Amino acid sequence: MEEQQSIPESKPKRPQLLTILCILTFIGSGLGVFGFLMVAVNYENTMEIMRNVYANMPEAAFLLNAPRDFFLISFVLSASSVLGAIMMWNLRKIGFHLYTSSQLIYLVVPFIYFGGETNPIMNIILTALFVYLYARNLQFMR
Repeated sequence: MEEQQSIPESKPKRPQLLTILCILTFIGSGLGVFGFLMVAVNYENTMEIMRNVYANMPEAAFLLNAPRDFFLISFVLSASSVLGAIMMWNLRKIGFHLYTSSQLIYLVVPFIYFGGETNPIMNIILTALFVYLYARNLQFMR
């Protein structure tokens, strides 16, 4: 009788680029989770501080009119971006879809609340770059 030796299945290796992208997302969106939650929870105090800080910065004045809902929605979108990155860290494709949809919605939210008062060009470029680079790693995800 022949004994079959079971060969342990090797766990797929996460590509270095995917690791770097996920870490950057953990940092950036993680700070967003913390920051947006703090503003939403301490809304009145934060808005008072912002009025003092942004008094001489007309390009940021639109933030002074931001309702609490804006910060709550931004918190949820940042948290779902982190969750998507965690899934991609674990090589799950669904994380890419969660991350991408969260980031695309995150680009639209300021237009809903502030109209044309924002200049989102850097956000658009960074979002497009990250989505493109994450998409290049889809072949390694299941």
